[in-house]
Amino acid sequence: VAVKEPKNSRWTVNPNVAPVYYNSLSKGSPINSEFSSNAKEGVINMSYGINVAYNVSKRLSVRSGINNVNMGYSTNDVNFGPAVFGASQSLSTIDFKSSETSLNLSSSDKSPSFSPNSNSQFEAKTENVSEGSMKQEFGYIEVPMELKYRLVDKRFGINIIGGMSSLFLTSNEVSIQSSSLTTEVGEANNLNGLSFSTNIGVGLDYQLSNKLLFNLEPMFKYQLNTFSREDGGFSPYILGVYTGLSFKF
Repeated sequence: VAVKEPKNSRWTVNPNVAPVYYNSLSKGSPINSEFSSNAKEGVINMSYGINVAYNVSKRLSVRSGINNVNMGYSTNDVNFGPAVFGASQSLSTIDFKSSETSLNLSSSDKSPSFSPNSNSQFEAKTENVSEGSMKQEFGYIEVPMELKYRLVDKRFGINIIGGMSSLFLTSNEVSIQSSSLTTEVGEANNLNGLSFSTNIGVGLDYQLSNKLLFNLEPMFKYQLNTFSREDGGFSPYILGVYTGLSFKF
């Protein structure tokens, strides 16, 4: 039996929250091609926000909104050691916080050059060269623009969703983690302040009342124009499972 739409229920508001998994479709490395073959790990973070949809017809709606989304990515088997600030060995895609946190970073099959006379805070904590993981964390304000088409229009509904998002960079951090320390070293300087993603997913909903639905939306978002340069063949994407309640009015 088809669900009866309440009169004048053209608009829908949908607060939502989602665990989001960030990774790449290719190997590559956005920090440096030297790390392309290193083992890497995507990180699960959170997204939360609110969408507003307008029902163009019984089955088709257009929606937009605003979400705060955090992403993370780890590159393993990274050697690091203290370096003289501004030394040519330091990676050009990282802006180090200060001379005290300037490091030489390299893949584990190479040893970074370092200054034995460095006053770096790492000198006392490392024996010349240490191995650990390089973690990138960044946050975005996401503004999606999507179409949703209702395939099954019953109490339990099925939808297909497609569109794109504008992503505005709000935070950017690169840190080093090892068994003996975890510290922020700076930020990536090749991230664009504005980037985009193409979005596709499936929406499942259950009607709790005439004006209230529970939603579950697995979404795949492929990022475009994330890096201004030296992306190392990195092809980032986001997988998220968005849940929330939709209020019709």
